[in-house]
Amino acid sequence: MSLYADMFISKWHLITLGLILIAWIALIAGGYDKRTILRSGGGAVLLLYIVSTIPIATITHGAHKIDESMRSELDRHYRERMSKSEVREDIDRLAVAAGAFSDDDSYDIRVYVGNYSSSYTFRGSLTFTTYDAQGQVVHEKSYDDVIIAPGEKKKLDNYYTSNTFVTYRYTFTAR
Repeated sequence: MSLYADMFISKWHLITLGLILIAWIALIAGGYDKRTILRSGGGAVLLLYIVSTIPIATITHGAHKIDESMRSELDRHYRERMSKSEVREDIDRLAVAAGAFSDDDSYDIRVYVGNYSSSYTFRGSLTFTTYDAQGQVVHEKSYDDVIIAPGEKKKLDNYYTSNTFVTYRYTFTAR
């Protein structure tokens, strides 16, 4: 979905719809006249939508910015890799980008993968390892049954950890 659709008409707005329905039912069950029901019900609709949309829009906007940033980083990382080496096989057209986003006292690690081939579909596994400034392994994870279609860029995983990383390495293994 697009950013604005996610911000203003998302699945989270179903909660608002439920609250609006409760407000209307309460007004009708309370025996109020039609004018009061319409005026108060309309006010409830407007107020509940605005009150729920503000946090939903803020959170959604932040998530979209992170996604956009990670996809740009994936493109940059791929271009950088291609400028340093020549492409020998289709598997060389795969790339990984990772980012650590601070979340209070922990870090949200996001792992994105991309397939820059126009015809090769990758099926296999990915081993992803992060390292600290001293070169010590912070976290290592294997992803089995990874499928990346030609031209596809997607978030593969995100996980929380107490430590951030400075660099990372990865290895794709085709089946």
